[in-house]
Amino acid sequence: MKLKAVFPLLMVTLLSLASGASRAADAPSNDEKPAPAEIEKPKLFLDKSPAIVKYQLGRLSNDQLLLADRETSHPKFIPLWEAILGRPGMAAKFRLEAAEALAKLNKSDAPTELLAAIKRAPAAQAAVLADLAKLLVTQKPEDLKKNQAALEALAGEDGPVAARQAAFAALVGIQSADALWTFAQGKPGALSHLVAGIPLVPYSSKRAVFASKVLPLLVPATDAATRKAAIAAAAKLPGSEAAAFTALAKLVSAGTEVPDVARALLALPRDAWAVNAVKPLADALLEQAKKVAVPKRTENDFLDVQQLGFQLAAKLPKDAALPVRKSFSSLGVNVLRLGTLHEQMFFDKIQLVAEAGKPVELIFSNADAMQHNWVLTQIGAADEIGLAAEKMPPQADAQGRSWVPASSKVLQATKLVNPNDSIRIRFNAPKEPGEYPYLCTYPGHWQRMKGILKVVPDLDEYLAQGHAEPAAPVITEWKLADLEGELPKLAKGRDFAKGKALFTSVGCIGCHKVGADGPLWGPELTGVLAKYKGDAKTVLGEILEPSKTIEPRYRAYEFTVGNDDPFTGFLLKDEGETLTIQTGPGETMIKKFPKKDVKSRAQSNSLMPPGLLNLLNKEQILDLLAFVQAGGDAKHAAFKP
Repeated sequence: MKLKAVFPLLMVTLLSLASGASRAADAPSNDEKPAPAEIEKPKLFLDKSPAIVKYQLGRLSNDQLLLADRETSHPKFIPLWEAILGRPGMAAKFRLEAAEALAKLNKSDAPTELLAAIKRAPAAQAAVLADLAKLLVTQKPEDLKKNQAALEALAGEDGPVAARQAAFAALVGIQSADALWTFAQGKPGALSHLVAGIPLVPYSSKRAVFASKVLPLLVPATDAATRKAAIAAAAKLPGSEAAAFTALAKLVSAGTEVPDVARALLALPRDAWAVNAVKPLADALLEQAKKVAVPKRTENDFLDVQQLGFQLAAKLPKDAALPVRKSFSSLGVNVLRLGTLHEQMFFDKIQLVAEAGKPVELIFSNADAMQHNWVLTQIGAADEIGLAAEKMPPQADAQGRSWVPASSKVLQATKLVNPNDSIRIRFNAPKEPGEYPYLCTYPGHWQRMKGILKVVPDLDEYLAQGHAEPAAPVITEWKLADLEGELPKLAKGRDFAKGKALFTSVGCIGCHKVGADGPLWGPELTGVLAKYKGDAKTVLGEILEPSKTIEPRYRAYEFTVGNDDPFTGFLLKDEGETLTIQTGPGETMIKKFPKKDVKSRAQSNSLMPPGLLNLLNKEQILDLLAFVQAGGDAKHAAFKP
């Protein structure tokens, strides 16, 4: 089984760890007994024959590939850069670095190298092609213009769909809509690829000019491929949202591509929905929803149709909204969809709603780069369950669930869900109305990954009253330049109580000790400013970019023991036939494992995810930094008026 996952512990160190590394090697079969191996810097012989070089690079995981020496001083490094540019699962920043390096080595430009990588990528690697397309369309127009002939050749030829769409999206940035439309009409099947490429264009003004060409395609008579592309593009045409709503609504009435249309309508701003068309559209949509076979009513296509029905009901007056909502909800079980925010360690919804005692199906999709689970607890029990999970060993229970305490206060729980995977769980909502906490109990995650399942007596009545679903957490991607000008404010006037509270709520206290607060799991932060000679800017920089420094004592490893799921911890001792590993705060999390049982041991570049301050405003960040700076001392000068 091929694994590509990250298994971090939140806040393993506020100053020295960073987001986890992936492992892309095949796991050994049960009868294999390989020795534990760290990810070490590979030694490559790039001056050998192309076949040998290709073989060497092909044997490396992504982590190993990125540890290799890579330079722009000699052509022999070209195969290495090409491998980084086109490897599945590679982060965008490394792909861009590779494109720019190849441009230097080949005396070309980044668009030329991205186009070459797109042509090299197998058609089956849709994710790679999508990543390369995103980079291509954001290149400078003057550089794209130099590559116009190559872009037109790729767009017009019979190649991978994603490649042709990317080429058209890039051409939108440098050609007039009329010229590009004429070009596409002259190539068999190309018009659908042009239309499908429009949503990829990052410039709203460039997309807007296609409205007069795309909207007329929203009719049943248009060929299926072009019509599907036009439906998706209709939601991305600034200034034409109202016209798009009208055209899409007609497709629902005709029963044409209804799930696709539902997704497009949901992507339109609600103020573009014509008030007098909402009820007729809801009625037409309900008729289409009734045609969906019952076994298919928990699939995403139906759920998107149902979600649109609920949103349409919310736009109606209460007396009209309630029957519409009840009609849609009666067609299937209440399905809740929950996700994660990539590399942020947050659920994408902080509240779900269910009806007391009624069946619920939760679809939990993990878009993050690390494992997460979902645990529902009794009211008021979130902290108790989170703390109990921190103390558990990394062994799964009888249901295959790791870090789920055996407590009556745990109402429902999933297994750990790997990156880019999902899980479904069916259960009856609690019989008593109230706000039931849910959280991820992977050690260190629960302080940040929290939400509420709001259980109400009558779900339709509750939602018909216009209660809006709370938005996902607002994320600010803080940079050091945004905050360094505020650092003089650390001298005085900070709020000790707020800083101490943030030390807990952000999750620092799960792994670090400041003064009398927190465990000795990650490095102790008392006196950390002295370590950096009082330089608050450096400390803040380490928090914002935690991968800058990784202290050897807190270097994390990903282990696989026996047939268990992989887990992450600190290697405390490697002696004789035994490994001593710490997987969480406290002595109970220190375990000894016979080396013969450890199937793999991979060094992880980091554990602490970036973005730990992204939910805070500037004043909160300063209060937190002041608390750390003061070592938890309320009498520190930073807290004086």
